[in-house]
Amino acid sequence: MNKYIVVIGASNIDIGGQPYRKLVAEDSNPGRINISFGGVGRNIAHNLSLLGVSTKLITAAGEDILGKEMISYCNKAGIDTDYSVISDRMHSSMYIYINDDKGNMELAVSHVEITDLIDPDYIDSVKEVINGADALITDSNISEKSLLHLKKISRVPIYIDTVSTSHSSKLVGNLAGIDTIKPNKIEAEYLTGISIRDDNDYIRAAESFIDQGVRRVFISAGSEGIIAADRNSIYKVSPYPADIVSTTGAGDSVMSAIAWASTYISDDISYIAKAANAVASMTLEVKETNNPDLSSDSVINKIKTTDIKTVRLK
Repeated sequence: MNKYIVVIGASNIDIGGQPYRKLVAEDSNPGRINISFGGVGRNIAHNLSLLGVSTKLITAAGEDILGKEMISYCNKAGIDTDYSVISDRMHSSMYIYINDDKGNMELAVSHVEITDLIDPDYIDSVKEVINGADALITDSNISEKSLLHLKKISRVPIYIDTVSTSHSSKLVGNLAGIDTIKPNKIEAEYLTGISIRDDNDYIRAAESFIDQGVRRVFISAGSEGIIAADRNSIYKVSPYPADIVSTTGAGDSVMSAIAWASTYISDDISYIAKAANAVASMTLEVKETNNPDLSSDSVINKIKTTDIKTVRLK
C-alpha cells in the first residue's frame, strides 16, 4: 500500500496584522503583527501531516533566508520536501493579510510567481512520485498549463483547491476529470455561472460541477457549513461551534480533511463533510495557520461526541 499523499502548490511567508479595535481604513491601526509560514499547498500538507498522513509537498521556494527557514519548518512538521523546486533566481513567495478586530480577513495580497517553476516539464520529472501516491492535491496557484498537465499524467485521484476567483479562471471549461473540488460560495458561482441565494441554488451549482465531469464537490458555505455532493446525493452539513480567533488557514484545512477522510476513513460524503467542518473549527480557534493540537483522533472524537445538523438536499 502507498500510504502517502502528494500536495502540489504554493508555500508562502505569511505576514498578518490584526487591530486591537475596529479597523479604520487609510490609517495606521494599533494592533499585532504575526509572521508565519503558509501558502495553500503548504498549509494543506501541514494539516495532513498533523492528521497522521505521510505527505510529500511539491512546492517552490527561493534560496533566501526565509525560504530556507520555510523548508526547514516543513521538514520539522514531518513534511517531505525532497521533490520541491529550490531556486537561486527568484524570491520565495509572500502573502500579506489584514484581519478585522474579530479575526476575519479584510484584505490580502499574494506574490506567488515562483510557483510558476512547477511547470509541465518539472511535473514530468516527478510524475512517478505523483502516480505512486494514494491521492494528489493541488491548489490553483500553479499555472493553467500545469493544472491541465497534471490531469493528463495523473493516474491517482486529483483534488483541487480553487484558492480564489482569479485563480479559478484556470478551471473554467477544464473541470472534467477532477475527482474532488473545494470551492467557496463565490468561487462556485464563478465556475458555474449560478448566483447562489438559497439551498436550491446550491443544488443547481453542485449539479453543474457534476455535469461538467467532477466526481464530487464540497462547497464551503461559511456559516452555513458545507454543501457536499456527488452524482447520487447532496447534503448540507452545518459547522461545529467555534470560538473564532482567526479565519486564516481554515479553508485550507477543509481540503486536507476532505482528502484524508476520503482516502483513509470513509466514502460517505456527509461524513467527509463533518470531518472537514471539525478540522475547520479547530483551525478557527487558534492564531496559527495550522492548529498544533490537530490529530486524526481529535477529529474522529469530535464527530462522535458533537452532533451537528445534516440535511439531505437531494
